[in-house]
Amino acid sequence: MKTNRPCGGERLISNGWKTPAGIVPRFGILISALALSWTGLAIARTPAARPDAVVLLDQVRAALPTVPLRVEGELQARDRRGNITRIAPVELELNWGAPVPQAVYTVFDRFGAMQERMTVKWPEPGVARWSLERGDPPESVADPDWAAPVAGFDLTWADLSLSFLWWPDGEWAGAERVRGRFCEIIELTAPEDAATAYAGVRLWIDPETALLLQADALDRRGRAVRRVQVRSLLKIDEMWMVQNLDIYNHATRERVTLRVRDLNVL
Repeated sequence: MKTNRPCGGERLISNGWKTPAGIVPRFGILISALALSWTGLAIARTPAARPDAVVLLDQVRAALPTVPLRVEGELQARDRRGNITRIAPVELELNWGAPVPQAVYTVFDRFGAMQERMTVKWPEPGVARWSLERGDPPESVADPDWAAPVAGFDLTWADLSLSFLWWPDGEWAGAERVRGRFCEIIELTAPEDAATAYAGVRLWIDPETALLLQADALDRRGRAVRRVQVRSLLKIDEMWMVQNLDIYNHATRERVTLRVRDLNVL
Protein backbone atom coordinates (compact mmCIF):
# COMPACT_ATOMS: atom_id res chain seq x y z
CA MET A 1 0.00 0.00 0.00
CA LYS A 2 1.41 3.35 -1.03
CA THR A 3 0.91 6.21 1.38
CA ASN A 4 -0.17 9.74 0.54
CA ARG A 5 2.35 12.52 0.30
CA PRO A 6 2.96 14.35 3.58
CA CYS A 7 0.91 17.42 4.26
CA GLY A 8 0.16 19.85 7.03
CA GLY A 9 3.75 20.87 7.72
CA GLU A 10 4.05 19.28 11.17
CA ARG A 11 7.74 19.21 12.05
CA LEU A 12 10.24 19.14 14.86
CA ILE A 13 11.18 22.68 15.83
CA SER A 14 13.78 24.14 18.17
CA ASN A 15 11.39 24.78 21.05
CA GLY A 16 9.78 21.34 21.05
CA TRP A 17 7.44 19.03 19.17
CA LYS A 18 4.58 20.47 17.11
CA THR A 19 1.52 18.21 16.95
CA PRO A 20 -2.08 18.69 15.78
CA ALA A 21 -4.29 20.32 18.41
CA GLY A 22 -5.91 17.87 20.81
CA ILE A 23 -3.85 14.92 19.61
CA VAL A 24 -1.01 13.23 21.49
CA PRO A 25 0.29 10.74 18.88
CA ARG A 26 2.57 7.85 19.73
CA PHE A 27 5.89 7.60 18.00
CA GLY A 28 7.88 4.40 17.35
CA ILE A 29 11.38 4.90 15.95
CA LEU A 30 11.88 3.69 12.40
CA ILE A 31 15.64 3.28 11.81
CA SER A 32 16.83 5.29 8.70
CA ALA A 33 13.17 5.45 7.45
CA LEU A 34 12.46 6.19 11.06
CA ALA A 35 8.66 6.20 11.40
CA LEU A 36 7.97 7.32 14.97
CA SER A 37 5.26 7.06 17.67
CA TRP A 38 4.40 9.28 20.65
CA THR A 39 2.99 8.51 24.11
CA GLY A 40 2.69 11.61 26.17
CA LEU A 41 4.72 14.44 27.61
CA ALA A 42 8.13 14.36 29.27
CA ILE A 43 8.01 14.34 33.07
CA ALA A 44 10.53 15.35 35.69
CA ARG A 45 12.27 12.64 37.68
CA THR A 46 14.72 12.56 40.55
CA PRO A 47 18.43 11.83 39.93
CA ALA A 48 18.08 8.71 42.10
CA ALA A 49 15.62 7.18 39.61
CA ARG A 50 18.30 6.08 37.17
CA PRO A 51 16.93 4.02 34.30
CA ASP A 52 18.27 0.65 33.27
CA ALA A 53 20.19 1.29 30.04
CA VAL A 54 19.56 -2.20 28.67
CA VAL A 55 15.82 -1.94 29.33
CA LEU A 56 15.67 1.49 27.68
CA LEU A 57 17.41 0.21 24.54
CA ASP A 58 15.06 -2.78 24.48
CA GLN A 59 12.14 -0.33 24.48
CA VAL A 60 13.60 1.59 21.53
CA ARG A 61 13.99 -1.60 19.49
CA ALA A 62 10.55 -2.86 20.55
CA ALA A 63 8.97 0.30 19.09
CA LEU A 64 10.14 -0.61 15.56
CA PRO A 65 7.34 -1.28 13.07
CA THR A 66 6.68 -4.97 12.42
CA VAL A 67 5.29 -4.49 8.90
CA PRO A 68 7.76 -4.52 5.97
CA LEU A 69 8.43 -1.04 4.59
CA ARG A 70 10.09 0.53 1.57
CA VAL A 71 11.34 4.08 2.05
CA GLU A 72 12.47 6.34 -0.81
CA GLY A 73 14.50 9.46 -0.30
CA GLU A 74 17.83 11.08 -1.00
CA LEU A 75 21.16 11.89 0.56
CA GLN A 76 22.28 15.51 0.45
CA ALA A 77 25.88 16.52 1.15
CA ARG A 78 26.47 20.05 2.43
CA ASP A 79 29.70 21.97 2.99
CA ARG A 80 30.45 23.98 6.12
CA ARG A 81 28.53 26.95 4.68
CA GLY A 82 25.41 24.85 4.18
CA ASN A 83 25.66 24.68 0.38
CA ILE A 84 24.50 21.41 -1.22
CA THR A 85 27.45 19.79 -3.01
CA ARG A 86 26.01 16.40 -3.92
CA ILE A 87 22.69 14.54 -4.07
CA ALA A 88 21.97 10.82 -4.53
CA PRO A 89 18.70 8.84 -4.41
CA VAL A 90 18.46 6.25 -1.62
CA GLU A 91 16.07 3.38 -0.89
CA LEU A 92 15.55 1.49 2.37
CA GLU A 93 13.80 -1.85 2.68
CA LEU A 94 13.06 -2.56 6.34
CA ASN A 95 11.58 -5.78 7.71
CA TRP A 96 12.12 -5.96 11.46
CA GLY A 97 9.06 -8.17 11.92
CA ALA A 98 10.47 -11.05 9.85
CA PRO A 99 11.59 -14.31 11.54
CA VAL A 100 15.13 -13.02 10.89
CA PRO A 101 14.89 -9.20 11.10
CA GLN A 102 16.75 -7.40 8.33
CA ALA A 103 17.31 -4.03 6.66
CA VAL A 104 18.62 -3.22 3.18
CA TYR A 105 20.04 0.21 2.27
CA THR A 106 20.73 1.12 -1.38
CA VAL A 107 22.34 4.27 -2.81
CA PHE A 108 21.87 5.08 -6.52
CA ASP A 109 23.52 7.51 -8.90
CA ARG A 110 21.47 10.28 -10.52
CA PHE A 111 20.69 8.03 -13.48
CA GLY A 112 19.17 5.33 -11.26
CA ALA A 113 22.08 2.87 -11.40
CA MET A 114 22.98 1.22 -8.10
CA GLN A 115 26.18 2.43 -6.45
CA GLU A 116 26.21 0.53 -3.15
CA ARG A 117 23.86 -1.78 -1.26
CA MET A 118 24.30 -2.83 2.35
CA THR A 119 22.28 -5.63 3.97
CA VAL A 120 22.24 -6.32 7.70
CA LYS A 121 20.44 -9.21 9.41
CA TRP A 122 19.99 -10.04 13.09
CA PRO A 123 19.73 -13.85 13.39
CA GLU A 124 19.74 -13.56 17.18
CA PRO A 125 19.74 -10.69 19.71
CA GLY A 126 22.99 -8.74 19.70
CA VAL A 127 24.35 -10.57 16.63
CA ALA A 128 24.53 -8.74 13.28
CA ARG A 129 25.46 -10.19 9.89
CA TRP A 130 26.55 -7.65 7.28
CA SER A 131 27.09 -7.82 3.51
CA LEU A 132 27.99 -5.15 0.94
CA GLU A 133 27.51 -4.98 -2.84
CA ARG A 134 28.69 -2.41 -5.38
CA GLY A 135 27.97 -1.62 -9.01
CA ASP A 136 25.17 -2.30 -11.47
CA PRO A 137 24.82 -5.24 -11.79
CA PRO A 138 25.83 -5.62 -8.13
CA GLU A 139 28.93 -7.54 -7.10
CA SER A 140 29.69 -8.70 -3.56
CA VAL A 141 32.53 -6.93 -1.73
CA ALA A 142 34.85 -9.18 0.26
CA ASP A 143 36.06 -7.79 3.60
CA PRO A 144 34.55 -4.30 3.15
CA ASP A 145 35.98 -1.33 5.01
CA TRP A 146 33.03 -0.19 7.15
CA ALA A 147 34.84 3.07 7.97
CA ALA A 148 35.00 4.03 4.28
CA PRO A 149 32.62 6.71 2.93
CA VAL A 150 29.28 5.51 1.56
CA ALA A 151 29.16 6.20 -2.21
CA GLY A 152 31.51 9.17 -1.74
CA PHE A 153 29.44 10.85 1.00
CA ASP A 154 30.93 11.92 4.31
CA LEU A 155 29.23 9.18 6.32
CA THR A 156 29.61 5.45 6.96
CA TRP A 157 27.12 2.57 6.89
CA ALA A 158 27.23 2.56 10.70
CA ASP A 159 26.03 6.20 10.65
CA LEU A 160 23.23 5.57 8.16
CA SER A 161 21.91 2.31 9.62
CA LEU A 162 22.11 3.32 13.31
CA SER A 163 23.35 -0.22 13.95
CA PHE A 164 24.59 0.75 17.41
CA LEU A 165 21.02 0.30 18.70
CA TRP A 166 21.74 -3.44 18.60
CA TRP A 167 24.99 -3.25 20.58
CA PRO A 168 24.82 -5.11 23.92
CA ASP A 169 24.93 -3.70 27.44
CA GLY A 170 25.17 0.08 27.87
CA GLU A 171 25.44 2.41 30.86
CA TRP A 172 23.40 5.39 32.03
CA ALA A 173 25.50 8.59 31.78
CA GLY A 174 23.13 11.37 32.84
CA ALA A 175 20.15 13.32 31.54
CA GLU A 176 19.75 16.38 29.36
CA ARG A 177 17.15 18.21 27.29
CA VAL A 178 17.43 17.96 23.52
CA ARG A 179 15.19 20.18 21.38
CA GLY A 180 12.85 20.72 24.31
CA ARG A 181 12.54 17.04 25.26
CA PHE A 182 13.87 15.40 28.44
CA CYS A 183 16.37 12.69 27.45
CA GLU A 184 18.28 9.97 29.24
CA ILE A 185 21.90 9.65 28.09
CA ILE A 186 23.17 6.13 27.43
CA GLU A 187 26.75 5.20 26.53
CA LEU A 188 27.74 1.99 24.75
CA THR A 189 31.10 0.46 23.92
CA ALA A 190 31.46 -0.97 20.42
CA PRO A 191 31.66 -4.81 20.36
CA GLU A 192 34.89 -6.22 18.96
CA ASP A 193 33.12 -7.59 15.87
CA ALA A 194 30.99 -4.49 15.20
CA ALA A 195 31.06 -3.12 11.65
CA THR A 196 32.28 0.32 12.73
CA ALA A 197 35.44 2.34 13.26
CA TYR A 198 34.00 4.00 16.38
CA ALA A 199 35.00 3.05 19.90
CA GLY A 200 31.55 3.77 21.27
CA VAL A 201 28.43 5.91 21.08
CA ARG A 202 26.52 8.28 23.34
CA LEU A 203 22.74 8.26 22.87
CA TRP A 204 20.05 10.77 23.90
CA ILE A 205 16.76 8.87 24.29
CA ASP A 206 13.38 10.34 25.20
CA PRO A 207 12.14 7.80 27.81
CA GLU A 208 8.49 8.81 27.35
CA THR A 209 8.48 7.95 23.65
CA ALA A 210 11.30 5.39 23.27
CA LEU A 211 12.62 7.83 20.68
CA LEU A 212 16.30 8.35 19.84
CA LEU A 213 16.75 12.10 19.30
CA GLN A 214 20.52 12.33 19.03
CA ALA A 215 23.64 10.16 18.94
CA ASP A 216 27.37 10.94 19.09
CA ALA A 217 29.94 8.56 17.65
CA LEU A 218 33.03 8.49 19.90
CA ASP A 219 36.72 7.85 19.26
CA ARG A 220 39.00 5.94 21.63
CA ARG A 221 39.51 9.07 23.75
CA GLY A 222 35.78 9.51 24.19
CA ARG A 223 35.62 12.52 21.86
CA ALA A 224 32.63 13.01 19.60
CA VAL A 225 33.60 12.67 15.94
CA ARG A 226 30.13 12.54 14.35
CA ARG A 227 26.63 13.45 15.45
CA VAL A 228 23.36 11.96 14.20
CA GLN A 229 20.30 14.10 14.92
CA VAL A 230 16.60 14.04 14.04
CA ARG A 231 15.76 17.41 12.50
CA SER A 232 12.13 17.27 11.42
CA LEU A 233 9.05 15.03 11.29
CA LEU A 234 6.16 14.57 8.90
CA LYS A 235 2.92 12.60 9.12
CA ILE A 236 1.96 10.16 6.34
CA ASP A 237 -1.47 8.57 6.82
CA GLU A 238 -1.42 7.55 10.52
CA MET A 239 2.36 7.10 10.70
CA TRP A 240 4.88 9.67 11.86
CA MET A 241 8.29 9.53 10.19
CA VAL A 242 11.51 11.48 10.05
CA GLN A 243 11.69 13.91 7.18
CA ASN A 244 15.27 14.96 7.85
CA LEU A 245 18.07 13.11 9.60
CA ASP A 246 21.39 14.97 9.85
CA ILE A 247 24.83 13.37 10.16
CA TYR A 248 27.44 15.99 11.11
CA ASN A 249 31.24 15.58 10.99
CA HIS A 250 32.81 17.58 13.84
CA ALA A 251 36.24 17.70 12.17
CA THR A 252 35.23 18.83 8.67
CA ARG A 253 32.03 20.64 9.75
CA GLU A 254 30.32 19.04 6.78
CA ARG A 255 26.83 17.59 6.96
CA VAL A 256 24.94 14.80 5.19
CA THR A 257 21.15 14.85 5.36
CA LEU A 258 18.85 11.88 4.77
CA ARG A 259 15.58 13.28 3.39
CA VAL A 260 12.62 10.89 3.23
CA ARG A 261 10.35 11.47 0.23
CA ASP A 262 7.94 8.53 0.23
CA LEU A 263 6.93 5.48 2.25
CA ASN A 264 5.29 2.23 1.10
CA VAL A 265 3.96 -0.61 3.21
CA LEU A 266 4.82 -3.83 1.36
